[in-house]
Amino acid sequence: PGGANVITEHNPELKGKLGFFPIPGKTADKPGAVFTGGSDLVIPVASQHQDAAYTFIKELTGDIWQKKLALAMSYVPNKTSLASAVASDPGAAAMAVGAAQGRATPNTPGWAAVEAENPIKDYMTAALTGGDMEREAAKASEEITRAMNSAS
Repeated sequence: PGGANVITEHNPELKGKLGFFPIPGKTADKPGAVFTGGSDLVIPVASQHQDAAYTFIKELTGDIWQKKLALAMSYVPNKTSLASAVASDPGAAAMAVGAAQGRATPNTPGWAAVEAENPIKDYMTAALTGGDMEREAAKASEEITRAMNSAS
């Protein structure tokens, strides 16, 4: 959603003409499930300041900073209970509605190989542009399985 400001900055005639909505679901009363994710926050084993790094990550992912950062950066906080923090940002608010139906990545080391190839983005693009859902889902599933198996 933050990109909309850049678009209208370079195309002033579009100001007030852009809008946002969650990805539609099967029925009008419920948005579609979306892929939720974000940055991986890690503390290297070799870090000489692991306690300080842990404190930093704990603060960064805590409610206070998540609200501030989400509003400043136009993104959805890390908890649906914090969605009200972006209520004044139409784009982030629409994303928060969708994120409430979202699913996160599996908690497995093999997932990094999937992210490197990003078959989910291709699947979502195909789904949202009228592709054959069953064929695209099967293709994405095969690519995800292959990537995860190659990483183990």
